Amino acid sequence: MQKAVFAIGLALLAGCATHYAPPASGETATVTFSASGIPLGAWVLVQNFASESCEASPNGTRLATFTTTAVQGKGDPHSGVSRTMRAGNPAVVTFAYQAGAIGITDAETCTLTESFVPQSGANYRVAFSQNGSMCRVAVLRDVAGKYEPVTTAKQVKPACVNQVNG
Repeated sequence: MQKAVFAIGLALLAGCATHYAPPASGETATVTFSASGIPLGAWVLVQNFASESCEASPNGTRLATFTTTAVQGKGDPHSGVSRTMRAGNPAVVTFAYQAGAIGITDAETCTLTESFVPQSGANYRVAFSQNGSMCRVAVLRDVAGKYEPVTTAKQVKPACVNQVNG
């Protein structure tokens, strides 16, 4: 079972994911995803869901991939990757973190899902950080050039995760 989980993780990193496509019409906001504190060999997948019920998004799943070692030449800059997302509807975003190989080496994992409603024309930063055994996600909005916490953002439990094509 643990080897199967590891194989699924590698497949997710290797490109089996349904990559995110921005909405073709309607009101939008810009959301920048970033990651910090990722140790060597670890990775973070950023996934998109249609609702807090973890339904698949019609826009695709994979928003970003943060790694410390490029897998098949893939990996987004930890400082951030920006995506255009629909405004006025909940943005449901999961950060799935893994360091080590489950069943082969010591492994640390955490999966956090945040939900917030982007406002039209606004800029946001959704930042994952890992420090020791703690993972966290901050949802911030650019207000006059300064990022401030989005007080209406909430953590979704249980966390959403797509292990098939996410």
